[in-house]
Amino acid sequence: MLERHSVERLKKTIPGDRLAVIEEFSPSEGTYIDRDAIRATKVGVKNYDLKKKEVKIEVLQKTRKMAMVGDSVIGQVEATQSNTANVRIYYINDKRSLGGFTGMLLLKSDNHHRRDRKKSIMLKSGDIIRARVTSYTNAIIHLSIDENENGVIYTTCSSCGGLIRRLNQVVECVDCGFVEDRKLAADFGRAHLK
Repeated sequence: MLERHSVERLKKTIPGDRLAVIEEFSPSEGTYIDRDAIRATKVGVKNYDLKKKEVKIEVLQKTRKMAMVGDSVIGQVEATQSNTANVRIYYINDKRSLGGFTGMLLLKSDNHHRRDRKKSIMLKSGDIIRARVTSYTNAIIHLSIDENENGVIYTTCSSCGGLIRRLNQVVECVDCGFVEDRKLAADFGRAHLK
C-alpha cells in the first residue's frame, strides 16, 4: 500500500539541507551525519524509506521527459471542479518525473441524467491516481481514467482522514465507517511507487 507521504517526499534539496535526525532515520546514499542531524551532500530529491528507516538523496535528472499521448502517469489531484480535475504529475510510465507537469482530467458521470441518484464522486483533491494521456492540445496534457487499470490508487476518508479499504466499487473508512464512491484502479490499495 502507498505511504501517505509518497508524493510529499518529492521535495528538492541542496547540499547541507537538514533531512532528519539520527534518532528517526539512518543515513544512506547522498547524505552525511552532522552531530545529531542527517544532511544532504548533493542536489536532488529527498526520499524517505519508512520500512528501512533510511533517508537518501536521488540525483535530479538533467532532462525532463514530457508525457506523450498513450503514456501512463501517476499524480495527485490538486483541485476538482464540476467536470474537471487538475492533476500534478509525479510519474510517467513508472519513472519519476521532476518536470512539474500538470494534466487536466475530464470527469464524466454515467448517472448525471438520473434525478433519483446523487452524482457519484469519481475522485477528490488529494487522491493519488493513475491515468492515461489522451492528447496534448493547446499546451495542456489531457488525461483519462476510463480504462480498468486507471483511477484512484490511494485515498483517505473525506470525513475523518482515516485509512480506506475497498468494498467492490466503493471505499469504506476503517476508522469511522464512512462510505464513498470512487473510480478505483484495478490495483487500488496494492499499488507501489518506486
